[in-house]
Amino acid sequence: MNCCPTVLGTMGYGIPAGLGAKMGNPDKDVLVISGDGGAQMNIQEMATAVVYEVPLIIIILNNGYLGNVRQWQEMFYNKRYSSTCLLYRKSCGGACGDPDRTCPEYTPDFVMLAESYGAKGIRVKQAEDIKRAFYFAKNNVSGPIIIEFIIEHEENVLPIVPPGNAISEMIIK
Repeated sequence: MNCCPTVLGTMGYGIPAGLGAKMGNPDKDVLVISGDGGAQMNIQEMATAVVYEVPLIIIILNNGYLGNVRQWQEMFYNKRYSSTCLLYRKSCGGACGDPDRTCPEYTPDFVMLAESYGAKGIRVKQAEDIKRAFYFAKNNVSGPIIIEFIIEHEENVLPIVPPGNAISEMIIK
């Protein structure tokens, strides 16, 4: 794949921005990288990508949480988690992450969601599946594709700036 500029934005910005980038540069590879919560904020743009047959590759890092919010709650608020588990159901009893929980495996099922729009979707659970997923995506030129990467529930993203701090005070490790 040809390298392209990187654009960062607020939660939910990725899919519409990627769609615009791909429509404006149809000969360039455009990949959107989003978390599972951020992708849901503007997932309806899949309809636009399908209608216009835009071969946009959407990579969703799915840890089953609103990951950055959960990370802040973990790092800065003594693990006082509140409303961040996307797999939560009333019947879970607040035991997100418990292997015996009754919560669903995926919320939403991004592969089924892509297919409901008439797009393609593929799920990656193991490192050895990554190459196959990108090969599939690169050869899918009839419209958008979602590649969903299932990652650890408590995977953190660094660097991060603590609440109230300047960007020069970011945590790197």
